[in-house]
Amino acid sequence: MAGCLTLAACINQGTMVDVPSTLMNYQHKPTEARLLAVAKSYAEAINRNLKEQAPYPGQYADYGVALARLGCLEQANIMFNNEKMLFPNSSPYVDKLKATLTPALKGDNRVDTSAIDLRTLDTITVHYTPEEEALLRQQADDPEFKRMMKEQAREERERQVMLNKKAREQARQERERQAQQDKQAREQERQEREKAIQAQREAEREAQKAQREAQREEQKALREAQREAQQAQREAQKAQREAERQAKAAEKAVQDSIARAAKEIQNQ
Repeated sequence: MAGCLTLAACINQGTMVDVPSTLMNYQHKPTEARLLAVAKSYAEAINRNLKEQAPYPGQYADYGVALARLGCLEQANIMFNNEKMLFPNSSPYVDKLKATLTPALKGDNRVDTSAIDLRTLDTITVHYTPEEEALLRQQADDPEFKRMMKEQAREERERQVMLNKKAREQARQERERQAQQDKQAREQERQEREKAIQAQREAEREAQKAQREAQREEQKALREAQREAQQAQREAQKAQREAERQAKAAEKAVQDSIARAAKEIQNQ
């Protein structure tokens, strides 16, 4: 029994602080009365955390163990189910507790996270040792003892307030850290998008540049071909004029030869 309570209680520091003296007293000397005190301490801690809306891991499981050991099996099973619902990672451990402490209710998945009525714990019958009976009589008759217990309860409430405040501050810092990480991730994503857009624009510029260069080369080749065609045309025209000149010269030579021949005939 002590092992079950210790293991669950150490899951979270806040859980351990909620029931320091009662849990240690029970572990030192287990009795039904001290087990009932442990149950009441866990119930009070759970109610305080419900007001703060900040349940601690392990509290419902520990409370369920104490209730099961006190014979309140149905209520213990509900506390186990609460733990599984609020903290799903605890399911393997809590299922082992249910199989050991409330096996007949294995299929009962009822939950109830409303405030615990501490008066129901006063109806649980426990057997007191002679020392505990003497202490109860002392508590009933000693005003100083009652004042001391009230002072301890006040200090415990103040410690719980400080713990809750610290937990809220840690949660706030975690939210800020997460927000900063999200902001950095969004900034990095924005920069990556800008790089991709810039690379795409650069590729488009390079493609346009290559297209313009190809067009220039094509136009240059076309002009060169036109120049060569014009040059060939001029050469052809020149050759044609030269041929015409030579033809005229040949025709003249023939006419001159005919004229000389005719003259020679006349002279004879």
